[in-house]
Amino acid sequence: MDTAHASVPEPSDGLVEQLRQYLSSITSTDLGPDDDYFTLGLVSSLRALEIVTYIEGSHDVVVEVEDLDLDNFRTAARVAEFIRRKRGEQVRATDGASP
Repeated sequence: MDTAHASVPEPSDGLVEQLRQYLSSITSTDLGPDDDYFTLGLVSSLRALEIVTYIEGSHDVVVEVEDLDLDNFRTAARVAEFIRRKRGEQVRATDGASP
């Protein structure tokens, strides 16, 4: 997979990097923080459930039924935003705009 055009996580964003590494390991692909592993066909519904379980167990959040919107889980960056929202943290804008 060509990830030359994938954006690089900000050095200070350890959460995105941790998630990117986890997702890369379960998909056996070097993913960028904005690579959509569902669109790339790298994640099945069973693997998606594993990702949700990982998020709950590793990041101290509860994923409710209403949270099970695919857009919350498409990329490492989106998962990080989701985790931060669930924790009540301020979420950085992903389009480059200042918060």
